[in-house]
Amino acid sequence: MDTELLKTLVAIVDHGSFQRAAMQTFRTPSAISMQMKRLEEQAGTQLFVKQGREQALTEDGQRLVHYARRILQLQEQALMSLKGPQQGALIQLGCPNDYVANLLPLIMTTMEEMAPRLRFRIRTGTSIELRELMDKGEVDLALVTRSPGSDEGLALYQDKGVWVAKKGFDWQASLSPVNLAMYEPGCKFHSSAIDGLQKKGVDYHLYCVTSNLALIESLLVAEKAISAIASVSISDQLEVIESDVLPSLPSIEIAFSRSASAPEWLTVKWIEEVIAKLQS
Repeated sequence: MDTELLKTLVAIVDHGSFQRAAMQTFRTPSAISMQMKRLEEQAGTQLFVKQGREQALTEDGQRLVHYARRILQLQEQALMSLKGPQQGALIQLGCPNDYVANLLPLIMTTMEEMAPRLRFRIRTGTSIELRELMDKGEVDLALVTRSPGSDEGLALYQDKGVWVAKKGFDWQASLSPVNLAMYEPGCKFHSSAIDGLQKKGVDYHLYCVTSNLALIESLLVAEKAISAIASVSISDQLEVIESDVLPSLPSIEIAFSRSASAPEWLTVKWIEEVIAKLQS
């Protein structure tokens, strides 16, 4: 069975659609469809069924994805044993702004321990922006936020959204209405926070919207606002707000998503080893 076709099948599953798989592999959607027809011919069974505008895996398709991952993993292990990252190799690493201070240095240190003299080119932005950079081949590996249970990438951590303010700040007495310094609307916590406040009837003012965590933290430290962020992003100057006045925020998963154009040495196996070290 052609491993290139298996790679495309896995790319469709990992990236959620034929369209994104096409962008990741620098092919047209029609070329992706043709590849899947060839794979169905080789497998002798139907792998996809149309559901609305999307293509969903059949039971045989799901079964083949399981074996495809195992086959590709063995192929990657063989490549790693023969090649591995060369000394001084370059990795284009993407990271959301809110993970730069607390997570990124730890990730870089762990990767460097596994690949001596590894060089980094760091791109920051929202998870949506980083996915677009992967599609363009400008990022090899990105740390992204995904919904719990998503198939995208390889899970690193589970986290949750929390309300935060400056340590010791009496925000209820000082802020009326409640001033908010929030991430852009694409952030899961933004929409959940606003919807929750509206449902609770809390009077709020969207004071500042930005993609810059440093700015959000500065506004909180200056006692201008409160915010909703991932718990992993909390600095020493901030504290979690425990209050029934504010709505609860959703859980998230932080995952590594690999670009289809990543260098050969950057295998799923290598990324899994990085994750194992980070979680130990």
